[in-house]
Amino acid sequence: MSEIIHGQVTFLLVTLCCGMALIFFYEILRLLRWMFKHTVIVIWIEDILYWAAASIPVFYIFFVYNDGEIRWYGILMLVVGAWLYENGISRPIRVRLVKIFGSHKPLLLKWVKSKIKKHIKRKGKNDGKEKNGQKC
Repeated sequence: MSEIIHGQVTFLLVTLCCGMALIFFYEILRLLRWMFKHTVIVIWIEDILYWAAASIPVFYIFFVYNDGEIRWYGILMLVVGAWLYENGISRPIRVRLVKIFGSHKPLLLKWVKSKIKKHIKRKGKNDGKEKNGQKC
């Protein structure tokens, strides 16, 4: 196999795996949204930040494996990888994650709320008790 063909096949496989990995990490974001209520604004901000962060590995792959050239088949393989993950292994993984976290969801939410309350109480005790770096 010539070096050019080997490089292009490697590029296609890497972009396919990258598409699958990007949707896997989005699956984690969906799990967090399921566990904790989000407002529409927060969901928009999360999506913007996620896709901005997701563009970094995609840019890196196109830059390293394809000398910075954006080719239609590279984009197609990203989409195919995302589609394969979403329609293949995503559903069994999602079912297992819901089984694992679904039974523990109330306990997990209670634990997170207690940690937040402790942190707020601790900050509230320190407010106003220090003056010029000295405790009153």
